[in-house]
Amino acid sequence: MHKLGFIYLILVILLFFSSMKLYAYTAEDGIIDLEIWTEATDTIPALKTGENPYLIKNEIYHRNLEDAVWIISGMIYGFDIKYTPLDLSRQVKEYLEVTPLASIPWGDKKLEVVDTWFKNEKLSMQVRYFLDRTQITRLKLWESNIFPDSEGTGVVSIFAGHSGKIESIKTGIKEALRNYLRLRTKNKPREITCRVLLKEPPYTIMDAGGYKSKVKITIKFSEITPYSYY
Repeated sequence: MHKLGFIYLILVILLFFSSMKLYAYTAEDGIIDLEIWTEATDTIPALKTGENPYLIKNEIYHRNLEDAVWIISGMIYGFDIKYTPLDLSRQVKEYLEVTPLASIPWGDKKLEVVDTWFKNEKLSMQVRYFLDRTQITRLKLWESNIFPDSEGTGVVSIFAGHSGKIESIKTGIKEALRNYLRLRTKNKPREITCRVLLKEPPYTIMDAGGYKSKVKITIKFSEITPYSYY
């Protein structure tokens, strides 16, 4: 009887620890978990210049951490957005400006690399960031029903190089704005100004010769400027 009880206790403990590994932390928990990756071979533009296509390990780590800092900052502080939709009839070019409101400092001790692994010519890292009270308070200001959520998918050609991953996230933000406004505005606006917060880490993959990022955002609209008619 004692032996069965001991086995049952061991099973409960194993189940507990396995469930901890599966738990996905969120910013609301005061913790941000993020998986980030970089190709271990450089992108096509570098091959054209005759540079060595293989990056040194430290450079790949550095690129991963740069992307992690940008994304985590976007989940805590957000971005200022200025967007002018393409309008061929008016000969107006599309314009998108994504400006970080603030950034966590490089080398922030609250940022930890939990795990690294190499697979399919990519170096991946699991990064964890522990928010302080001020950052948690800032996030709570976004918790209101008056600030809508939206989703979008951004695609950027692999020829953009390593920066294409972040550019695909910016494009995903633009598409999320378009998806939200498409059903709510009758006429195409001249300009949209707003602030957005990344609601969760973007999901980025390589697909059909490009970087593809699925993005979820919360939006604080500042102004939606229509075209004037005379």
